[in-house]
Amino acid sequence: MQLFVLLFLLAHLDVVTAVAGCHSDRDKDHRPQENCTAAGFSDVPAGLEPTTKVLLFPNNLFSSLSWSSFHIFKDIYEIDLTDNKVPDVTSSVSPVLPTLSVLRLSSNRLTALSDGAFSACPGLTELYLYNNAIDTLSDKSFSGLSKLEILDLTSNRIKSLPALMLHPLPAIETLYLENNKITVMPDNWFSQKEEVPYLYLSANPWACSCSLGYLRRYLDEYELNVYVRDGPIIKSDGESVVCDSPQRFKGTPVLTLEESDLCSPPTGAGPPGDLDLLFSSSCY
Repeated sequence: MQLFVLLFLLAHLDVVTAVAGCHSDRDKDHRPQENCTAAGFSDVPAGLEPTTKVLLFPNNLFSSLSWSSFHIFKDIYEIDLTDNKVPDVTSSVSPVLPTLSVLRLSSNRLTALSDGAFSACPGLTELYLYNNAIDTLSDKSFSGLSKLEILDLTSNRIKSLPALMLHPLPAIETLYLENNKITVMPDNWFSQKEEVPYLYLSANPWACSCSLGYLRRYLDEYELNVYVRDGPIIKSDGESVVCDSPQRFKGTPVLTLEESDLCSPPTGAGPPGDLDLLFSSSCY
């Protein structure tokens, strides 16, 4: 009996202290997990159990993302690199991490996503990239992610949406684009999957001209799928998508405008401003 107790204690001690700065436990679904939060790591430390399925490295010092560093974890399910210093994501010629389902790269130093940036992990279902400085995307930034259901691009610097960006994402269910610099949505942007059940578009400087007609029609049909977040509170709000320009429409929900309003010249005795002339001319 004493031997059994001793072996139990030794095994438990090994789990807790195998790697200094990390703690072994299980996630909410009982997957084996290593929690290495704020431990000063700049790379994956040696000594972690290869059967680990969840790796938590938030608030560390990673300055690059090397897919091969995680290759020993054959059944890896989730990697959390939130709040590190990763400046880019490099594509891979092969699926290095085919079992990876959740990747968290929020609050890093990303500025752009190249073609096939996540080709190393084609099994992703959730991808979190909020609070970076991403200003450039391409039609193929998310190519190969046919299983992706959640994509969070909140609080970046995205100015334009590539026309075919959603085409590689037939399974997308939740798309966060809040708090960027997006002014226009390309025509037929949702053509690959017409209905996205949870869509977040608020806090963007939408330019309410003729070119926003497609978004106006989309909101009219799928108003109940547009949501906003206020802390932990999430609610449907189709009128959260508001105009930033021209001045006469500033603060007006896009959904309350008719398409004829978007293309109409300003009224009044004074001459139109340059911006209003630009919006009016885009109709022709």
